[in-house]
Amino acid sequence: MFTCRLTILVILSVLLLPSTNLAQTRNRDLAAPLEVSLSSDRTSGTMGDSIVLTTAVKNAGSDPIFVYGDLDWGPSSSFFLFVTDDKGKNVPMSYFEDALPPMPSKTDKTIFIKLNPGVFFGMNRTDKLSALVPKPGTYFFQVVYHGPVSRRFAPRQPAWGTEDPPVLSNKVRIDVQ
Repeated sequence: MFTCRLTILVILSVLLLPSTNLAQTRNRDLAAPLEVSLSSDRTSGTMGDSIVLTTAVKNAGSDPIFVYGDLDWGPSSSFFLFVTDDKGKNVPMSYFEDALPPMPSKTDKTIFIKLNPGVFFGMNRTDKLSALVPKPGTYFFQVVYHGPVSRRFAPRQPAWGTEDPPVLSNKVRIDVQ
């Protein structure tokens, strides 16, 4: 009887351990000190219209954090724009953008900026809707932020760098006629 109970306890421990670790990972992700927001100057337009997207990284934590200070677009840079259609299918852009960050130097500590709690840092981008979507329809825009260089180049810690997970923004709906 004791052996049976021990076996059940061991099995339950093994089964519950991964879910406990998963919950801890989720809590850590939810407690990430950075938030990314995306907004647009329009909710609808025609293929020929321009759209201004505003993206910002905010320190949602309670302590200062250093982030890379040269925001740009592309998989090698800070922001990457994703567009999906109303069925959730990825929409390829009509061009490939990838701004490579300058090679960091251990002596140049100005490439990271300090974000105090509640402070945000961002940028605008202006595009023709026809460059972002292939045809009229309903689309959802979302931005991924990631540190383009290692945090070891920051003047102090904590810093957000390539070692840290990407952070997703909210989705913005745009109806294109």
